[in-house]
Amino acid sequence: MKLKTGKNFVVSILSALLFTTLISSLPARAAGPAPGFTLQSIDGSTVSLSQFKGQKPVLLYFFATWCHFCQAMGPKVSALRKSTPESQLAIVAIDVGSGDSLEKVKRYEKDSGATYTVLYDQGSKVTRSYGVEGIPNIVLVDKNGDIKYQGSDLPPDVLSLVK
Repeated sequence: MKLKTGKNFVVSILSALLFTTLISSLPARAAGPAPGFTLQSIDGSTVSLSQFKGQKPVLLYFFATWCHFCQAMGPKVSALRKSTPESQLAIVAIDVGSGDSLEKVKRYEKDSGATYTVLYDQGSKVTRSYGVEGIPNIVLVDKNGDIKYQGSDLPPDVLSLVK
């Protein structure tokens, strides 16, 4: 069996990079009804996805305090909150629970100045039910309770996806 020549090796590497780029640029997942959940917010109240159904769309932002990419995403989510009235879109951040304690999430929320509701998914049950494989993870749920977008970044025009 012959070893690949330099040219064939370069072509193979470039093909792999192109494939990876194409896959990462495909539209994010969007399908079906959003799994219901009830979680405790860091202020002690209870939040359920069902409380928004029929009222307004919800943006779910799955994150962890130790995630550097999530730390970069937080200000983008806060900017969306400031530019979009609460009456048009609920924004709920869900700490995935893995590697974090409730106390750590409370400190993080206070230090980051989050402008949205923050929930703690102890045991990561909700995180698993949404199929979150990496963070940050954004899930956009329309007011009927259907997932319209799921991906690692905010979609360009959130409200157009849920109209």
